[in-house]
Amino acid sequence: MTMVRRWTRREFLAAGIGAAGAAAFGCAPQQAPAQPAPPAQEQPRYGGVLTGHLEGDPPSFDLHQESSYAALHPIAPCYNLLVQFDPFDHTKIIPDLAERWEISPDGKTYTFYLRRGVKFHHGKPFKAEDVKASFERIIWPPQGVVSLRRDVFGAVDGIETPDDYTVKFILKRPSPSLLANIAQGWNVIFPKDILDAKGNMKRDVVGTGPFKFKEYIRGVSFELVKNPEYHVPGRPYLDGIKFYIIPDENTAISAFITGQVLLFRPFYNPPVDDIKRQVGDKVVIEHVIGTLTQTVDVNARRKPWDDPRVRLAAFMAIDRDEAVKVITQGYSKVGGIMHPDGPWALPEEELRKIPGFSRNKEQERQEARRLLAEAGYPNGFEVRITGRKGAGWEPIVVFVKDQWEKIGIRATLDIQELGVMYDRLNRRDFEVGLGSYGVSLDDPDAVFGQSYLCNSPRNYSGVCDPEIDALFERQSQTTDPAERKRLVWELEKRVLRAGVKMIVARHPVEWALYWRNVKNFKLQSNRYLTEKHEQTWLAEA
Repeated sequence: MTMVRRWTRREFLAAGIGAAGAAAFGCAPQQAPAQPAPPAQEQPRYGGVLTGHLEGDPPSFDLHQESSYAALHPIAPCYNLLVQFDPFDHTKIIPDLAERWEISPDGKTYTFYLRRGVKFHHGKPFKAEDVKASFERIIWPPQGVVSLRRDVFGAVDGIETPDDYTVKFILKRPSPSLLANIAQGWNVIFPKDILDAKGNMKRDVVGTGPFKFKEYIRGVSFELVKNPEYHVPGRPYLDGIKFYIIPDENTAISAFITGQVLLFRPFYNPPVDDIKRQVGDKVVIEHVIGTLTQTVDVNARRKPWDDPRVRLAAFMAIDRDEAVKVITQGYSKVGGIMHPDGPWALPEEELRKIPGFSRNKEQERQEARRLLAEAGYPNGFEVRITGRKGAGWEPIVVFVKDQWEKIGIRATLDIQELGVMYDRLNRRDFEVGLGSYGVSLDDPDAVFGQSYLCNSPRNYSGVCDPEIDALFERQSQTTDPAERKRLVWELEKRVLRAGVKMIVARHPVEWALYWRNVKNFKLQSNRYLTEKHEQTWLAEA
């Protein structure tokens, strides 16, 4: 059967919860749309260069190994995915390099039929071997490759290529969220020949996408040019895209107000009133509740963080209600690991029972001081927090520093460029680090699999609890919706108490500010879904 269907809002947030996923098996074939259909509006215009901004340099160009939007946004337009989220309706999965697909009645075989006539930017024809090489690298990474989304594909047993334009994913068990996880913006298709020759794509940008790499000047800009041989007829509309690397908040805002930057995606809450006062209705300002989790990670390989009492004390010291006010100016919610507005969220009354989430913060801090004394630190201790430069990030570590001082943990801040910070986290060379992360899906497999298991690539703390891994496997294999939700809640409670990651503030707002001549751009629930801009165009200014 061909699977192209619109999800309900709750199905999308659940990414295949129980019956919704089971109902997908056995549906009648449907015709797959060839490409996303833009909303009805004025006739698209060819030409022009879309300008955007990044808060820092991309740590590398290898999206399979990256987690920062500073890598995804400038590089994603050069690639395609196997399937993708519709850029105009993120509740819908549509074709990309696969023009259609079928799911076996038992839900254990996914067959993808690939587009023909597609070429990589270096001239090599795109074939099934490239899909197989890319996903085998993601799911079973070779030595030296850190695959951040490996664990969301735990149900996959093998990948077969019956011919040059057919790919089969063979599963050990049904996985209702498989398509959604495949569609994450990071899972781009790399050319097999370059992977074979070099082992990584850290300094190469060679895809099949609507734009080609032109120039990268570290600390200055990242520039793309239109791919004249793009396989989608009539796309892209733009001549190119240029991202300016601007770490300073005021400089970035000025670049937007003056029109140097046409599309502005800040992590922090921008001065909306000031911007409106200067440019009036010439710009569009949008925001949605996002999927970012603002956390700090402690290195449990080092003392004193190897002691669970110390981790719990530090977790209990943080006032999350105050964090919403101070860090996000009220634009977020107190929440646990799963999205507070989604179907997997712990009920608030249950969340408030977990140490660290009580509204009686002084009582919790008294208990935190007792735990520190019991662990041998009656006078607290000193620690170094590695943070990230930028208006959206520095306030987090400043806030944590202030909160920890209330129980005797005295912190000094080490603020670094994005690339340096992630390098330290990935090498586990830190005491405490800013471990904030965003996810494409509010799906337990995606969220817990990437960050909270013993061997999760983004489990920077090194906290390992076999029971967490066991609960993760149980919920992932459970098809009954109510039972799976119960297991997810049990899993979340255990993870929060273990201190794998210390949530500070949950789900700050995603902002998009853009000049009105930017057309066919739609803000989505997060910045990690579809960022190719093949449909974006510029009207006359």
